Amino acid sequence: MPKNTVSVTEDLEKEYTDRIANRKLLEDNESVVYHMMNQALKENEVSHAYLFSGPEGCLKKEAGILFAQSILLEENALIHEEELNEEKRNIASRIATLKYPDFIYLNGYRKEAISKDEISEIQSLFSKTSVEKGSRKLYLIDCTENMSISAMNALLKFLEEPEENVYAILTTDHIDKLLPTVISRCVLVPFHPLKKETCLNVALQEGIDEEDAFLLTRVVSKTKDYMSIVVSNAYQNAKTMLKQYIGVKGNPRLLLVDYDVRYKVQAKDTDGNAKDENIDLVKMFLMLLGQFYKDTFVELKDAPDWYAYALQKEKERSTNIQRVKLLEIAQKELNLCNRTNDLNLLLDQAIYEMEEIKYGRSH
Repeated sequence: MPKNTVSVTEDLEKEYTDRIANRKLLEDNESVVYHMMNQALKENEVSHAYLFSGPEGCLKKEAGILFAQSILLEENALIHEEELNEEKRNIASRIATLKYPDFIYLNGYRKEAISKDEISEIQSLFSKTSVEKGSRKLYLIDCTENMSISAMNALLKFLEEPEENVYAILTTDHIDKLLPTVISRCVLVPFHPLKKETCLNVALQEGIDEEDAFLLTRVVSKTKDYMSIVVSNAYQNAKTMLKQYIGVKGNPRLLLVDYDVRYKVQAKDTDGNAKDENIDLVKMFLMLLGQFYKDTFVELKDAPDWYAYALQKEKERSTNIQRVKLLEIAQKELNLCNRTNDLNLLLDQAIYEMEEIKYGRSH
C-alpha cells in the first residue's frame, strides 16, 4: 500500500475514534443537550433551525456534526457510528469529513467574515435535486457571529423561508453579536464550558505529560487543539517565560532581554509567519500569567510542585488587591496583542506596570 494511502487511512481512523470519544464527552457533559437532540429525532420533531450557543471549545461543533449525521441518515436517535452497518457508517464518515454533497459546513473561525455570496451559494445548491439517496439537506455554520451584515440578512431570509427537508445548525460563542431576528428563528440550545477535570483527562489520554496537561487545560478550552499546541515553540517558550517571571527558573529581571534574544522568532518577517508565531508566544505567556494570578485565589490539588510553591510565595508577598490588579494588566495586554505592531513594547509595558504594582515606582 502506498505511503500516502496509509497516512490517509490512519487520519480517517483517528477522526473516527475522536468522534466516538466526543459523543461520550457530549453525553457526559451536556446531558440535557444530548437528551434534547435524541428526543427530537425519536419523536420526528426536528426543527428547521438550531442555534448552539456557548463559549469556545464547549463541544458545539461536535454536537452539530453528530446531530447532522443523525438527521441526514434519518435515524430515530443519535447515531453510534460503531454500531452502524457499513453503508451508513460510510455516509456518516463522509458527512463528518465534509465529503457529503448534501451537507455544507462554513467555518467562521477565520480572519475574513463569512460573505453573502457563501450564504447565497448554500441556497443555490440546496434548491437543486439531491445527489444522494436521502432527501434531507443540512448546513452547519460555525461561529456565526463572524458574518458580514449582508450575509446575516441573507441568512435571516433563508431562515424565514425554509425549504422542505433543509435544516440549519448555527453555532455562536457570542450570541449578543447576532441579529435578534436570527436568534428568534432558531431553537436556542445553550452549552456550558467543559469542566477542568474533563479537559485534564482528555489531555492525559492524548499522552500529554502531567505538567503540560495541567497548564494547558487551564487556558485552552478546545480539547482538539491540545496536541498541536503542546508541541509548538510558542507554548513551550511561553511556559519557560512564565517560570522565569514567577521566579522558578532563571532571573525574572532578565525576562525582557531573554524574550528578545532567546524566545521570540528571529526570522525576517517576509510572509507573516514570524510575526504570527510571536503573537502566539506573547498571548500564551499572558494567558498563563493571568491564570497564575487567578489561581492565587483558589485551592489547587493537582498543581505541579513548582507551580504550587510559586503560588504560595505570591500569596505571602502580595495582597488580594495587588493580585487583582496584576490579573487585570495581563488581561488588558492580552486583548491588545492582535492590535499592536510592536510586541516588545507591549511586553515591556506589561512587565513595567506589573513591577509598579508589585514593588512601587521607587524600586
